[in-house]
Amino acid sequence: MVFFVGTIGLVLLAHAIAFFLHEYAHSFTAWALGWKPNPLALHYGRLTVANVLFQSEIDEDVNYTPIFAGHHDASAALIVLAGLFLGNACLYGLCVLLAGIARCRTRFLFWLGLMGAANVWSYAPIRTLTTHGDMAYLAQGLHLSVWVLLPIVTLPSLLISYSFFFGFLPPLWTSLFGNRATQAVFSAGMIGFLYFGFFGGAGLFGNYGPIPALVSAASWLLLLPCSIVYCLLSLPGALSTRATFHTSA
Repeated sequence: MVFFVGTIGLVLLAHAIAFFLHEYAHSFTAWALGWKPNPLALHYGRLTVANVLFQSEIDEDVNYTPIFAGHHDASAALIVLAGLFLGNACLYGLCVLLAGIARCRTRFLFWLGLMGAANVWSYAPIRTLTTHGDMAYLAQGLHLSVWVLLPIVTLPSLLISYSFFFGFLPPLWTSLFGNRATQAVFSAGMIGFLYFGFFGGAGLFGNYGPIPALVSAASWLLLLPCSIVYCLLSLPGALSTRATFHTSA
């Protein structure tokens, strides 16, 4: 129970850090470009359990309408890219670098790295082919169709996902989660659910349209179970008949 509850706590903390880095990256870039008076002024929403735990009502509070109206499309594109690149991709890159230091290889670092990588996945390809939100603003700012933007942003997202599952995860997986079969099963389920379920399902919520919904459905139905199986097969010793299932009263 200590492991299970502790993991959920670490996941919530890592999610909050990655979330605020993303939103503040938007906000500080807008402030630096002269489109926002206070970079710390996000829309924080109400004081509810859902909002505190999952930041469900918080956003960057950047008004893109006057930016586009003033024909500052490049500024709008930079503001959008800041969240995706500085807030998420760079966060994952930092976690990869820290994972190379033995004393930094902690479960918290692992979950923080997952949040950075999976956040990128939630935008590309999940919510790229839509008419509103960050990716629509990015396409408008770059004067591109979202169909042209799709391969441009999806390729780095796929590379980050490949790096996470085949580079970042393997050296940490066994030492951090593979000592007990119950821990391994729980952790594999959390990894698949968070990456391809929670973040991969972003297209099903927020009225992004039918195409993001279909991409999210594919993430749920195909990639989520495959990622869990991949993690479990990476630990044959933990799931062998010799493994001991430990429970606590």
